Amino acid sequence: MLLSMSSMAQPQNGAFIPDLQKGCKVWVPGYAPGDSLTIRWTGPCKAEMADGSGTLTFYIKSQQVAVYTGSVHKGEPNGIGKYVYPNGVIQEGNFVNGVMNGKGKVIISPTQKLEGNFKNGEILDLDPALLAHLETNVISHDDSIDLYANDGPSKDLLYDILVPAKKAQAVIVLLPGTWDRLEYVLSSNKELCRLAFQNQIAVIVPSVNQRLTMEKNVLDFLNAVFEHAITKYQLPKNKFILGGFSMGGLFSTRYTEFAYEDPSKVTVVPVAAYSVDGPTDLENMYRMEERAYNRKPGPGEPQYAMNEFKSYMGGAPDEYRKNYELYSTFSKARADGGNAQFLKNVPYRVYNDVDVTWWLKNRDADLYDMNALDQSAMINFLQHAGNKDAEFINAFGKGYRIEGNRHPHSWSIVDAKDCINWVLKWIK
Repeated sequence: MLLSMSSMAQPQNGAFIPDLQKGCKVWVPGYAPGDSLTIRWTGPCKAEMADGSGTLTFYIKSQQVAVYTGSVHKGEPNGIGKYVYPNGVIQEGNFVNGVMNGKGKVIISPTQKLEGNFKNGEILDLDPALLAHLETNVISHDDSIDLYANDGPSKDLLYDILVPAKKAQAVIVLLPGTWDRLEYVLSSNKELCRLAFQNQIAVIVPSVNQRLTMEKNVLDFLNAVFEHAITKYQLPKNKFILGGFSMGGLFSTRYTEFAYEDPSKVTVVPVAAYSVDGPTDLENMYRMEERAYNRKPGPGEPQYAMNEFKSYMGGAPDEYRKNYELYSTFSKARADGGNAQFLKNVPYRVYNDVDVTWWLKNRDADLYDMNALDQSAMINFLQHAGNKDAEFINAFGKGYRIEGNRHPHSWSIVDAKDCINWVLKWIK
C-alpha cells in the first residue's frame, strides 16, 4: 500500500474504507484487503462519505503514518489542504525504472509534505489564477479497457485543458507516464503551465496512462481529444507540440511518427515533439524487463511490461519482431531506424538525467537497464540522417519528484523556460 497521494508510477487501485469513529468512508489509494490500515476523520459526513473540512489521520498498526488537514468531498481531498508524513513515507524493495521489484529504498523525509489545492484526492499544484482557467472535458464514460487507471472507481476518459485568457496561439500536449493522474502531470509541470499561459499557449493533458504500445484504442482516443479541443476552444490545428513522460514520451513520439508517415491517421500533425525519458526500442526494453523479472519475479513494472508485450505484441521479440518494430519509435537493428525515419525533418528532443551512479546505488540498475542508451542512439541516427534539430538533453542532477525526493526519472528534468522558448521558436 502507498500512502503518498501523488503518483509513484505504480498501480494504486485502492478502496473506500470507513473511519473508526463515525463510519464515514474515505478513498485510500493502494488499499487492499488485509492491509493493517485504519483511519480517523474529524469532519462531517454526507451520504456515508467524508465531506467537508476536517482532519483525516492514517494509522498502520496503531502508528500514525499520515495526516491530511483540509477540505474533503465525496471521500477524497478536494480543495485546499495539506498532507504531512510524521514518520516519512518508506518503500523498500527492488526498483526497475523507478518501480519497486526487489532491492532499494525510497524515503520521503518527515519534513516533506504536500500542500495546496487537491482534486479527487490528488495534489493539483497550479497557481490560483491558472486554476480558474483549467477545465475538464469527458470524452467517454466507458473506459472498458482501462486506458486510464489509478482513478478510483471512475470509468471516464477525459482530458484537462488550461485555456489561455486570450485566443490560444499554440498547444502543448503533456502525455502522462504509466499510472500517473492528470493532476500529477499538471503539478509536475507547474512552471511550464505558468509560462505557457503567459504566452497564450493552451496545455492539454489526456487521460491515458496505460499501454506500452500505441495501438488503435490509444490512437483513436488521442485523435478524439484533439478534435474535441480544437472545435470547442478554437485551437490552431497546425501548431501542436507533443511532449510526454516515460510511457507518455513513447506516445508523444509515436503519434508524431504516425502523423508524418500518413497524416490521414491523425487529427493533428505536430510541429515538434519531445520525450521525457521515454522508451524507444521496445525489443531492447523487453530484454531489460525480462532481466529484471528473472532477478526477482513478482508484481511490479517488469510483470506489467511482460503482460503488455504478450497481450499487444504476441510474445517475445524473437518470434514477433515485426510487431516490436511497428510499435517502437526507433529500431536500432534496422539501418533505416524503423519509425524514427519519419522524424528526419521534425524538431525533436529527448530529455534524460543520465546519473548512472544514482541508479546503481538506489535501484541496483546499470546503463543496460536505462532508456538513455537507445535514446542517444535514436538522436544519433536522426542527426546522421540530416536532422539538425534533433537533440539529446542530459539534464544531469535535475530529476526530483514533486514530493521532494531525488529521482532522475521525473518530469523536472525539463527546464520549463528553455522548453517554452523552444516551443515558441517552432510555432513562429
